[in-house]
Amino acid sequence: MVGAFSARGAAPEAVRRMVEETVRDEPSTHLQAPPAHVRQPSLQVRFFGHFEMLCDGNAMHLGRNGKALTILKYLLANRRRPVSQDHLMGWLWPESNLKKARWSLNSAIHGLRKLLGGCSSALSTNYVTLEDGYYHLSGAVRIWTDVDELDERYEKGRRLEREGRMPAAAAEYEKAVELYRGDYLIEDLYDDWTMVERERLSNAYMDMLGRLAVHYMESGQYQESIRGCYRVLEKDRCHEDSYRLLMRCYARLGLRGRALHQYRMCKQILGQEYGTSPSPETRSLYTSLLRDQSA
Repeated sequence: MVGAFSARGAAPEAVRRMVEETVRDEPSTHLQAPPAHVRQPSLQVRFFGHFEMLCDGNAMHLGRNGKALTILKYLLANRRRPVSQDHLMGWLWPESNLKKARWSLNSAIHGLRKLLGGCSSALSTNYVTLEDGYYHLSGAVRIWTDVDELDERYEKGRRLEREGRMPAAAAEYEKAVELYRGDYLIEDLYDDWTMVERERLSNAYMDMLGRLAVHYMESGQYQESIRGCYRVLEKDRCHEDSYRLLMRCYARLGLRGRALHQYRMCKQILGQEYGTSPSPETRSLYTSLLRDQSA
């Protein structure tokens, strides 16, 4: 059984509550797909790294559209459930009175519809609609997102792993981690509404990298395991499990000098960042490598 690397803590509860209050529990009937014989335009949405959209394979030039672009991202991220008009007004224009906030929202939605219509006729005024105080996106456009793809492959990989089919699980994990071009909506790093999802997806990414690294080491693919460990350390330079795995991989490749160097790096970085030393498990591995080297 391949062990998972440890994940970081969850986002603050207050942020979770804000996200939960954003949408209604009941999905909108307007999200139903059209009949099979009707050709649906295809929309690709990439949330990882910098936000990108493609319609029928053509890049959409979204430019800098302020609140309109923020609303677009938010509606797409919550597209399975309609979003409250009141919530958008209170969130985006907290200092305005109701009349001014409503005018500002209507103006932003108009700008959003104009932006989308200019990118593709499929995304005309009917794509973003308002009914009973809630916005929703039309089901007439098929949507693929990198987040959905990663989630599906992660879930499938975990299921295959539980069934003891680790090579097949690893193939799913590899496809999933390649989707991760950067943290979720990196340009909106400090927006509260993105925090919970960013943390969740970052943890999933790190977990898959860890599972892959352990799998490759156990199957003798040491260079692949090393590559995975360094990808983990790119995101978390204090990830002690990765240093330990690197030590083992380098040792099995006969590169004990590099293995020992990983311990020294781990010790230095943990001391700088947290004022702590490596764990007893890591120190024990280091001592074992030293003993083998002197034998």
